[in-house]
Amino acid sequence: MVPPSVMYYDSNSPNEQPVSLPSARPIFLSETVVLQPPLTRRGTGPGIILVLPHTEDLNLRSKGTPPLDPEPVQKWAEEGFVVAAITPDSPDWSFEQPRTRCIDALLGLKELDTREKFAVIVYEPKAAPSVMAAVFADPRIVALVLHGYPPSAGSISTPTLVHLPAESKPGAASSIMSSHTYPCTSPHFILPQVAEYDPGSAAVAHSRSLVFLRKWLGGPTFDLEAIWDEHTYFEFAERSVAKTMGTMVAEPYVNHVPTMTGGVGRENLTAFYRDHFIFSNPSDLEMQTISRTVGPDRVVDEFILSLTHDKAVDWLLPGVPPTGKKLTIPMLAVVNIRGDRLYNEHIWWDQATVLRQAGILPTYMPYPTPEGNRSLRLPVAGAECAAMLVDEANGTSNAMFGDDWGLQTA
Repeated sequence: MVPPSVMYYDSNSPNEQPVSLPSARPIFLSETVVLQPPLTRRGTGPGIILVLPHTEDLNLRSKGTPPLDPEPVQKWAEEGFVVAAITPDSPDWSFEQPRTRCIDALLGLKELDTREKFAVIVYEPKAAPSVMAAVFADPRIVALVLHGYPPSAGSISTPTLVHLPAESKPGAASSIMSSHTYPCTSPHFILPQVAEYDPGSAAVAHSRSLVFLRKWLGGPTFDLEAIWDEHTYFEFAERSVAKTMGTMVAEPYVNHVPTMTGGVGRENLTAFYRDHFIFSNPSDLEMQTISRTVGPDRVVDEFILSLTHDKAVDWLLPGVPPTGKKLTIPMLAVVNIRGDRLYNEHIWWDQATVLRQAGILPTYMPYPTPEGNRSLRLPVAGAECAAMLVDEANGTSNAMFGDDWGLQTA
């Protein structure tokens, strides 16, 4: 239960002082090579080398709102890796010398915690042959990720993961190579700055690459449950906007799917938490966990949210005056964690049951038929759907199939 004493935002409160975010600066070795230490609270991690396309080879986005997804150097640093990034600068570019230079530079950083093995990610298909030749000759490189280039299985001697657009033909899978295709036309679909960026495919490909790299590099790994529990503690128990935002990456977002409330980006999300969420929740709000699934970069929670609608709850019932009704709502949270901080939250629930329990949605509605208007009992459950989620024996399945539901004869 939320402490009733913390019911308003006070910018002078010790709880609302700004929380420092990871801020390691990039180190530019040349115009084409950059190092980026981890952007995590831990601050150390294994080393990876990125081979990036030149901007002249990309179909850059020219209109619309830029996506929140950061470009690869920042994204992998937020995952907890020490990153070296190379941009090939000529058609006859070779990975041989840049590989040695990058590994030596990584070894010179105190943030590198795994010094005997490295991985390479190639975002530019044209660079793949040169990279593969150098990688397979260097035993220190233990994993390779390719985008848009389908190698033959017989040419692979290092564990390799391949991401391909739909029209590509992947090579045969082997014990050290696996391939995935995506419903995209460009090999650069994973890059947020291009017009062909596909956010869903990019997210899936990134998660697969993360699992692959962790397997061969031995990390970095984080306690995702502890990170999520810390975030919700600051939201609901301590009620601190600053500390809640301190658990999130530089540019996070939250989307309450049924009401499209939340915030995209740090500034908007901070305002949402301050003005419409943390101090807008009733004092008797409680959450009962039903199940929790923990993946490599996500936590999925089933839970029951209970509260009395005795004040405006902007994110749940925007614009609806307090009804005084007790609400018991089955909910689902899909939480994406990048490194040791949250990137996004997708929160789901059935808004129809909320409206029913709040006394806003009627049980019956007129329904036109060829014979005239009839009464339709809406297939919407109240608090009983939450009770059955808690205990499957506490409810009756398929009751809505009966004659008491749907179109009524009288």
